[in-house]
Amino acid sequence: MKFFTHSILLCLLISSLGPLLPQATASTAYQRKLLRLHNEEREKRNKPKLRLRGALNRSAVKYAKVMNANNHFDHVGPAPGFSTFDQRINDECSGCFTTMAENIALGQRNEVEVTRAWMKSPGHRRNILNRNFRFIGFGRAGNPKYWVANFGG
Repeated sequence: MKFFTHSILLCLLISSLGPLLPQATASTAYQRKLLRLHNEEREKRNKPKLRLRGALNRSAVKYAKVMNANNHFDHVGPAPGFSTFDQRINDECSGCFTTMAENIALGQRNEVEVTRAWMKSPGHRRNILNRNFRFIGFGRAGNPKYWVANFGG
């Protein structure tokens, strides 16, 4: 009986830690393609590979949809709330990442175009190549497409 009780308590403890850890998630084809393109850019410069994380995918997808629904293009969300990218990421996984960044884009037709556009922009390029970032998530919505890349480290 004692073993059974301890087993139950251990299972409860382990399951309660889940939200504190950056979780992997099922990804879509476009997210996997963007990950590959970003990692190709990093590999050319001897940077560690990025890995997809569920919290970053969720925050990126949600924000792409918000920007599309509100005809809004900015790193700060529309009213009400005026959320920032770090608030949106922490809403999905509070405390999972100590460093965060966001790239947004509008109008590119596909993954190759948006990656090229980001690589031509000094700030966006810096985020893609920053070795402190180990995790990434992507979102897109609308036509023309709103694109979001969220980074975490």
